[in-house]
Amino acid sequence: MTGSVAAAPCHSRYNQRMTASLEKLDGLMERASQALTGADYLACEGLCLEALAAARGARRWATYARVLLPLQEARRQRLMAAAQGDVHLGCAPGFDPESWLDDHDAGCILLTHPHGADDALALITRARAEHKFIEVLFADTPSDNPTWELVSFEGLATSVTVDPPRPDQSLAQWFLHAAEMLGNAALDSVDSTLKGEALVLDLESRLAVFPDHELLLQRLAQAAHEASRLSHT
Repeated sequence: MTGSVAAAPCHSRYNQRMTASLEKLDGLMERASQALTGADYLACEGLCLEALAAARGARRWATYARVLLPLQEARRQRLMAAAQGDVHLGCAPGFDPESWLDDHDAGCILLTHPHGADDALALITRARAEHKFIEVLFADTPSDNPTWELVSFEGLATSVTVDPPRPDQSLAQWFLHAAEMLGNAALDSVDSTLKGEALVLDLESRLAVFPDHELLLQRLAQAAHEASRLSHT
């Protein structure tokens, strides 16, 4: 008499992986919520980004949209903290952005010539790694130019022309408004034909232009909800 041993169903291993993935995602969201409640906004943001990546990988778009809520609040608080710090606009000859960052844990800085987009990216990357409340913009013009062309250095290639601040204008308010304009420019060019997951990925690239842009975060949440709905039809 002969017999055989049935192979373990492939879907069993798949279910185990999915269960482990969902448990990790739930754990990240719980820790992010605790960090937000404890006003540890930088930790909350980092955990939310991990959760977004996990939700994207599992294609759990409703969960993805839910993660955006604490992320938006953490980024709002981070932006407010940065705006309450030192605001430095423009780079005179000899100015060293890295030294400026050494001296500040919170603040906003606009890099201009002779620095470039790579310098802006390096500065914000270091600030994030060192858990500082820092916001960085880059203008692809000299600081004494009559107008400044703000250019993205992450995400979708985006630019917008702005006037330098008036003498009577708050530098922090100018910075926040300029950053908002750059984010608006990224949002305004969204392809209206994109739907579902394709729209989510497109908006992610646009959000990278100015990660604190609340309308972009809200639009991304709407797109994730739509992707969830389409995945169940």
